[in-house]
Amino acid sequence: MEHENRDESPKLSVVIASKVGDPFIDACLRSVEAETKALGAEVVVVAAGEKRYADRIARDFDWVRVVHAPELAKVPALRRRGVEESKGELVAIIEEHCAAGPDWLHRALEAHAKGDYGAVGGPIFDDDYDRLRDWVTYFVEYNGAMPPAPEGETSALSDVNIVYRREVLTDHMHLLDEGYWQMTLHGTLVDEGVRFLSVPDMVVRHLGPWNFFYYMHQRFLFSRAYGGVRAQSQSPIRRIAYLLGAPIIPVMLLIRMARTVREKRCRVPEFYRTLPLIVPALVVLVAGEWVGCLIGPGDALDRVE
Repeated sequence: MEHENRDESPKLSVVIASKVGDPFIDACLRSVEAETKALGAEVVVVAAGEKRYADRIARDFDWVRVVHAPELAKVPALRRRGVEESKGELVAIIEEHCAAGPDWLHRALEAHAKGDYGAVGGPIFDDDYDRLRDWVTYFVEYNGAMPPAPEGETSALSDVNIVYRREVLTDHMHLLDEGYWQMTLHGTLVDEGVRFLSVPDMVVRHLGPWNFFYYMHQRFLFSRAYGGVRAQSQSPIRRIAYLLGAPIIPVMLLIRMARTVREKRCRVPEFYRTLPLIVPALVVLVAGEWVGCLIGPGDALDRVE
């Protein structure tokens, strides 16, 4: 099922992969509604799961093009389908767990106009969560993209808040199906000399609430998928070294995370209050990578939401 209501040749397309649903996809779409309409941009939601789920999004957001893709289980593959369905010269990617700032796309367009950039992206803010369990997700998943973001060219952008030049994606379609693009696509682009630009004012917020044990399960699945894909390109010696050294990695990750929080002066009190929950989350993260390195990714990425 598809809902058609778009300019045939928009300057900009927003692509959102959706597996989780309400309240996340609803909040995400509401956050981009005014700006996409003002810019004449198209919004493409690629919905996994049952047809009634896609129908509900199309009914409640009749200005969105909804593509039902029940055969796709992986978020990267859903995003790729969205790229294939979209028409914009620029393709914006936002995670359904996030809400865009009111001038998100304007800032991206301004940044792309400054030079020949393959992608521009910005920081990921928190949503001023009430519960410690929601801070765990934010600190563990997005500590590298916390504000303030640097301004200028960079080699690292988050694929949660990013706007690509279309041909950067279409020229690398073979990389878009499997791993999250931050770990499969971006390194290739940087090696090819594609320029990335960090834009501090191009803001999205990561939303809550999250069930802690749901998050832990999702974190394990994603880590197993990541560890399995990474191991495929590593020598046996490197894999063995990782398997043996894994017990100290949570400590190293925690030290690096604490350093980032301190240097950016971003939510320092919340970070220290959340430490009792961050530590087991990091252990689960490394355990997932360890399993992926040992026996492969299995179907873990299919089950990530």
